Amino acid sequence: MRVTEKEISNRTCFAVRGSVLPTAIAATTVITIAMLGLIALWEQSRMAELGYRRLRQAHADAESAYMLYCLHPDDERLTAAEGFLLYDSIPRSRVYLSVRPWGLYELVGISTSDSAVRQCRITGIAPVAERTLYYADNRTALNIAGDTRLRGTLYLPRNGLVYGRMGTEFFDGEPVPTTSVRLSAAEMPHPEPKSAEILRRLLARADRTTNGVPDSAEIPLSADSTLFLAVGSAEIADCSLSGRIVITGDEVRIDSTCRMRNVIVCARKATIGSGTHIEAQILARDTAIMEPRAALRYPSGIYAGRYAELGDSVTLDGYAIVRDTTGERRATASYRQSPTARLRGLLYVDGTAEVRGHVTGFACLRAAAYFSPQGYYKDMLYDVDLRENPVTAHPVWIADSVARRKEVVCTN
Repeated sequence: MRVTEKEISNRTCFAVRGSVLPTAIAATTVITIAMLGLIALWEQSRMAELGYRRLRQAHADAESAYMLYCLHPDDERLTAAEGFLLYDSIPRSRVYLSVRPWGLYELVGISTSDSAVRQCRITGIAPVAERTLYYADNRTALNIAGDTRLRGTLYLPRNGLVYGRMGTEFFDGEPVPTTSVRLSAAEMPHPEPKSAEILRRLLARADRTTNGVPDSAEIPLSADSTLFLAVGSAEIADCSLSGRIVITGDEVRIDSTCRMRNVIVCARKATIGSGTHIEAQILARDTAIMEPRAALRYPSGIYAGRYAELGDSVTLDGYAIVRDTTGERRATASYRQSPTARLRGLLYVDGTAEVRGHVTGFACLRAAAYFSPQGYYKDMLYDVDLRENPVTAHPVWIADSVARRKEVVCTN
């Protein structure tokens, strides 16, 4: 059969068109896959951006709710079970706040409606600006001697301030400006009733079963339950404890090999061993002792029902509270602080305090004295450096209906 030139030409054209089709299909497929990939990447980037914006907004909502609580701690709407709606037009702005006591501080839990943010913050009281000393008016004057420096606003008895001497050593500090002096009352500032009741319950707790202290334990402060460890009379050593843990006992000594963070220790007598560095609230029914070079890091504190002592080179960041309610009028101190000790925060002594060294914060004293080998000097501050501290939050202790809250630390 003879094929003409025209037929050959037609067949050639048909063959060329047929070879282009698979190439076009392959190219279209590649372009489609590439476009789908770009769309997926764009969608992923968009979702990541939306998630980031939501997380940022959730953090802003949590921060706003916490600031509202700090400014208005008595507003029950903020801690309602149904939550608090920050913006009426934005349902996702609902935030849930819970407030629970932890020693003499508060645990404020914050969560958003979609649980994008969950926080737990240790909270205290914002210090009053420049207030550094309250000395109860007992119808006498306050004597200052040695290298004593009193700064800030001072609440003093009606009989005022006397620049005295200790033995042959006259006053060699900074004169107090009359513009910084206010009048104090005969009564001490009253403790917060709720905090006093919480403290009473903790100190009254008597765990008969002695289970000792494990080598390591960590309970989040946001947990619903508390781990109670009863030790009786013992020395606590070689352990690492953190979080919602309460140690109860009779006579307890904490060794320098311990690692504690945000723990509460309740005992009749509590001793912080020499060189120990921990974060804890030490609550003692009778006596609390900090031996030389011991340190309670912020946020910490000690409470004693009769006597507390800060030894040489001790550092206490938080609070020291003594309520000597025995009613006995004794020529002895309820609180002693070494000349090389340093306290940052609140010093509250409802008794007689022998204060020396550095106090950075607010000192609230029923009476002060200096005890020497020759006798004691009543109503005297000797070699005391007292200055304001607007940074450290105070415990929830002194009753004040308008007291604003302040963050101590965010635990997560």
